Formats: sequence, structure tokens, C-alpha cells
Amino acid sequence: MNARALSIILAGILVLTAVATTSSGNENTTVVIWHAIGPNELVAFKDLIDQFMIEHPDISIKLTQKAELENAIKVSVPAKEGPDLFVWAHDWVGKMVEAGFLESIDEYITQDFLDEFSEIGKGAVEYKGSYYGVPFAAETVALVYNKDMVSEPPETFAEMQKIMKKYYDEKSGKYGLVTPMDAYFLSAWAHQFGGLFFNDKMKKPGLNDPKTLKGFEFFFEKIYPYIPPSNNYNVQVSVFHDKKAPMMINGPWSISDAEKAGIRVGIVPLPPLIEDDKTYCPRPYGGVKMIYMTSNIKNKDAAWTFLEWFSTNLEVGITLGLENGYISTLKSVMNDPEIKNDPVLYGFGRAMDNAIPMPKSPEMGAVWDPITAAILNIMSGKLNIQEALEKAQKDVLAT
Repeated sequence: MNARALSIILAGILVLTAVATTSSGNENTTVVIWHAIGPNELVAFKDLIDQFMIEHPDISIKLTQKAELENAIKVSVPAKEGPDLFVWAHDWVGKMVEAGFLESIDEYITQDFLDEFSEIGKGAVEYKGSYYGVPFAAETVALVYNKDMVSEPPETFAEMQKIMKKYYDEKSGKYGLVTPMDAYFLSAWAHQFGGLFFNDKMKKPGLNDPKTLKGFEFFFEKIYPYIPPSNNYNVQVSVFHDKKAPMMINGPWSISDAEKAGIRVGIVPLPPLIEDDKTYCPRPYGGVKMIYMTSNIKNKDAAWTFLEWFSTNLEVGITLGLENGYISTLKSVMNDPEIKNDPVLYGFGRAMDNAIPMPKSPEMGAVWDPITAAILNIMSGKLNIQEALEKAQKDVLAT
């Protein structure tokens, strides 16, 4: 009997137990969760929530879809009409705390609880020494390769460079690599030598830091010459889909379309540069999916019961991985044999080890556009790399 069949049997037993033991005197508490989860991904969430309510018959979970989630929260929470919890990426923490929309859950957080999560999972949900929600999944970019073109994935940048050179032939419309050209994707190289776009603790940009400059120079000198000269995401990705490039830098969201294009994909972390006996790992930004607790919370203990169950339950993490392709922040999930045997989940899971959480401070919002402008200025030749980054630094500080 496999683990999933056993889980179904146990769920049935829990239903009977709940019916037999729940008395009419128990008051049922409803916890309202707002979200913007897509319909395909939502199926797994609903099934898992049904399982939770079987195990906790005194707590009802109500899921509500909100297309404009941020605006809905801004309007509803101050009026005490909003949800108890909501689902979104971790980079809203700072602005939601500063606006007074979130409730701290510090009284429930223990070191044992935190130790169950990956480093990026733990770091993402904390803001100014307090916790406002729990992590359940993460995502970042990795090196996606076509197994029919690359028999052995590169373990070092030198090996990656050999593959790029082998396949590059611009006259024939062939390239060595494709990668979207924006701040999120280029963060890996900005961080490679210790540089940064933004210091979350000091709340200052670091675009003119010499180490950031070194990372940009590395990318534009060693990688950019082998990719399609376009900042259009779809143009870049289509080259990989057309099998005119052996490798692509992208995230878990890109795998389904690549497989539909008939590509047998493999995933490995972005290969490190080994130079002068030192190893420099590309460190892309990572995003963490989390469930926040709002200041509109009505029954904090009931909400925490759900949050703890959802974020630390092994079966939840495995289900979201296998059905939704989520990379769990729960260490026990990523060590599970079923997950390790999935090349996509395991590949992106390994990539998460080098990821850096996207900054949580509200001030980070002023950084994205100047970086994008800097990238376009470099691509067009309007400014050299140093000039473009200096201008971006000044533009951020002027906001």
C-alpha cells in the first residue's frame, strides 16, 4: 500500500471519528482566506483544506478569490471587513506592516518551528524582528536545459560557456542560451561577487557598489554575447522552445510550456564560476509564497491552528509539489524520496539553496524601474555599464 492510499484511508477514519466525537455544543469558528490563486492550482488547495476541516471539525476555512487582492486588502482591512488571512508572495511584508494591515504571530513562533523550514523560508516571513505569516513554497530561477542537446548539464561556468560557444550561430538564428533581460533575472549576476540591488537592513540601494558592477560586467561580457539581443520575454523563451538554444534561465512557471513544445527538460542550479581557487555562485532573487495574518483577525488561535498545520504538514508539501509544481520551504518535504525522484522539483529545490529573498522593504519598489532602465541603456549602447548603474543609483535616491 503506497503512502497516498494510506492517507486516503486515514482521512476516511478521521471523518468517522469527527462525526462520532463532535458534540452539538462545540462552536464552529470560520477563518476567511483571500487569495488570487489560479483555478488549476486551486484544486489542490481546496482538497487540502477539506482534509484540514476533517481533522479540525470546529474550524471552517472559507476561501475567497480576489482578482485585485492588494486593493481589496487596502480598502477592507482598515474597515474591519477584510479577511483573517491572505495568500501572496513575501515581498508584501514590509509595506503591509508599515500600513498597519498585518498582525504579528510572534507568540506562536518557536525556534523548533522555524527550524523546520529552509533558510529562505525563515528569512522571508520576518520583518523588523517580528513574524506576520508562514511560508509554504518558494521559487527562483535555475538553468533549464534541453536533454536532447545537452547530455551532461554543466557543473561550472566554464562548462556552461563551452556549451554556449558550441551552439551559438547567430546567422542561423541559433544561440547558446536564452534568458529574460530584466532586474529579477539579472539579480543572480549582480549578487555573484557580493553586490546587491538593495540592502534590506540599511534600506539603501547598492547599484553603484563595485561588486554589483563586477557582476554586471561578468554577465554582459561572458553571457550576453551568446543570447538573443532582445529584452522581450516571449522572444527569448521562444528560441528555446524552437530548439534553437540548448539552455534557458527561467523558473518553475516556464516548465509546462517547454514540455508542451516537446522538450525533455533538465534543471540544475546556475553553475558557479571557479576562479583563482575561489567559487562564486550566481545568487538569484527568490520569492516565497506565504499566508499572512491580517490585523482584522477574529480568532487568532484558530487561524494559527490552520497556519501551523498547512505550513508544517509533510503531506501538504508533497501534494503541492506533485500537483502544483511548488518548491516547498519545508525541509522534510525536499528530503522526501518522492520529491527527490522528481527532476523538476529536485532541480529547482537545489537552486533555492543559492537564492536570496527579494527585499521586503517598501523602499524596494523604487529600485525596479531604474534597474530595468539601466539594462536597456547597456543593451542599446547608450551608456556603458558603469554609467548605467551610476545613473540608476541616482534615480533611486531621487525618488
